[in-house]
Amino acid sequence: MSDSNSAVVALADTVSELLYGIVGWLLIGLGLFAAVTVSLNAIGDGLAGMEALLTALMLAVSFVFVALGIFVNPRLRRRLSRRHSLSTFGRVQSVDQRVIRPEEDCTERCVACQSPIEKGMVRRYRTEFALAGVPVYTDSVGHNHYCLACAAAELQLPDAIEAEEIESGNWREAFSEVDGSTTTDSDSQTDLATKTTADADLEAETTDT
Repeated sequence: MSDSNSAVVALADTVSELLYGIVGWLLIGLGLFAAVTVSLNAIGDGLAGMEALLTALMLAVSFVFVALGIFVNPRLRRRLSRRHSLSTFGRVQSVDQRVIRPEEDCTERCVACQSPIEKGMVRRYRTEFALAGVPVYTDSVGHNHYCLACAAAELQLPDAIEAEEIESGNWREAFSEVDGSTTTDSDSQTDLATKTTADADLEAETTDT
């Protein structure tokens, strides 16, 4: 029954993402079409008085449609969530990771010891092309899976951190406590947001191109 429910949930998530993607692209297309049409009319007829105000209003509405389309589309939203600094152009390499939990029924083997993985960590290596920090093309994606013991060794965690910390995904906080370092509230919120986004992105297992 649980496997059946999981399959239904996975199918519902896939359909939902597909529909959101379609709506997102439609909004972007509508916004761009309106912006181009208004701009061409303005260039051909000129602007004066009320016409200039209406043109500015239509361009603002077009921008809103494009922005909504970007944020509604799951693939574009994921790209924005992993954006780099505005000065980043060209090929960029990035690494993210998340915890593997027992309920996921992972079928991969640990890259370090080749043992089956019940719980541990998956690390993703990504090479992509960015414009103004926003990834526009994914060149390659690779995954390394680690069992719990090898994950702790790979992360070079102190012995004082127990396995439960890794399983719960709180190894970053535990490492800071053992190491004696402190994090500000803003840093913690940023780490949490980054981890949540990475988890969702890895669980979706999408390779956007």
